[in-house]
Amino acid sequence: MQRQGVTIAHYNGIRVGLDYSWFVIFVLVVYMLATFYFPENYDSVSKAESWMLSLFAAVLFFLSILLHEFAHAIVAQRRNVEISEIVLFIFGGLAKMKKEPEKARDEFAIAGAGPLCSFAIGFLFLGIALLIESSVGEGLHGVFWYVGYINVLLAVFNLVPGFPLDGGRMVRAAIWHYSGNLRKSTRIVSTMGQIFAFLLMFTGLMVIFSGAIITGVFWILIGVFLLLSAKSGYYMVAMREGLSGIPVGKIMTTNPATVHPDITLRNLVNEYFFKSKFSCFPVVRNDELLGFIEINQVKSVEHDQWEMVRVKDIMTPLNDLVIVSPETDAYDVLMKMIDSQTGRMPVMKDEQLIGIVSRKDILQFVEFRETLRT
Repeated sequence: MQRQGVTIAHYNGIRVGLDYSWFVIFVLVVYMLATFYFPENYDSVSKAESWMLSLFAAVLFFLSILLHEFAHAIVAQRRNVEISEIVLFIFGGLAKMKKEPEKARDEFAIAGAGPLCSFAIGFLFLGIALLIESSVGEGLHGVFWYVGYINVLLAVFNLVPGFPLDGGRMVRAAIWHYSGNLRKSTRIVSTMGQIFAFLLMFTGLMVIFSGAIITGVFWILIGVFLLLSAKSGYYMVAMREGLSGIPVGKIMTTNPATVHPDITLRNLVNEYFFKSKFSCFPVVRNDELLGFIEINQVKSVEHDQWEMVRVKDIMTPLNDLVIVSPETDAYDVLMKMIDSQTGRMPVMKDEQLIGIVSRKDILQFVEFRETLRT
C-alpha cells in the first residue's frame, strides 16, 4: 500500500516522511517569522534578510521536532517496541508504534524521551543565543533565540498530563504501574486530555475575538485534533483488551465467495458485486489464491473497457497482500491493517485460503463483547 505524503529517508527500518499538511504549516511558520517576529524584534534586519532568516529558523525548528520524535523511536526500539515510521504533519510530529508497550515502565521511558530531548535542544540554542548576542548580528541571534524558546515551549506543552500528549502518557504509565489496570489509566488521562482540548478550543475562540484570527483558528484545530486523539486513544486500549488472546480464526468470515481470474469486469460487476453486495473478492484458480479484486480497482477502469479487461489484469497480486494465519492474535491483525492501510486480509493455512478477516469483522466482535459485558 502506498503511504500518503513524501518519504524523505529511511533509518534503521523506520520510514521518515512528511505529510502533505506539513507544507502548509511550514509556509505559515516562515510567513509569521518574516512578517512579525523579525520585523518587530530586530530593527536592523532588512526585509530580504528577514525572509532568509525565517526560512533558516523554520528548518531548524522542524529538525528539532524530528529529533524529538527520534528520541521516542530510539528509546522504543531499545525496549523492543517497533516503530514503523516518523511523520511530520500540520500539528507537529508522530512516531508511529506498530504495537503499544506491554509494560508501564517502557511506556514512561518512551514518552519522557521526547520532552527531555526538546528541553536539551531548547536550552542548547538559548545558551548559544546568549553567548553570541554581542558577537554576531541581531538576525542570527534571533534565529537561535527563537529555536531555543520554541523547543522549551514545545517540551512544556507536551508535558501537559492529558492523553495523547507525552505528559499524559507518562501519567498513564504511572497510574498503570501502581493500579495494574491499563484501561482505567487510559480512561483517566483520556478525560484529562479532552478537558485540555476544550480549553485550547475556548482559548482559540477568545484569540479570534481579540483579532488574531489565524492564531485562534490554529489553536482551535489543535484542540479538535487532541480531542479526537484522546478519544481514539481510549478506544484503542479497549480494542486491545477486547481482542487480546483471541485468534483471528474465531472472527474471520469462512468459506468466502471467490472469483476466477479470467472473468471480465462486466461479469464481475453484474454477477458478484451487485448480487452479493461485497466490495472485495479473493481471486482463485484451482483452489490457489492469486490475489484480491476490489470495487475501487474496477471503478478506475472506464466502463467501455469492462468487456475487455479481466480480473487478473487489475487485481492486487498475492505477493502484495498481507497474509495472516488463523492462530494470529486478532489485535495484531488489526495493527497490521492499520499499518498497511488495508481493510481486509486473507487468512491462510497450509497455503490454502480458509477465510477473510476485515476491520468490520474485528470491530463488530469487540462491540458484541463490550455489549455482553455491560
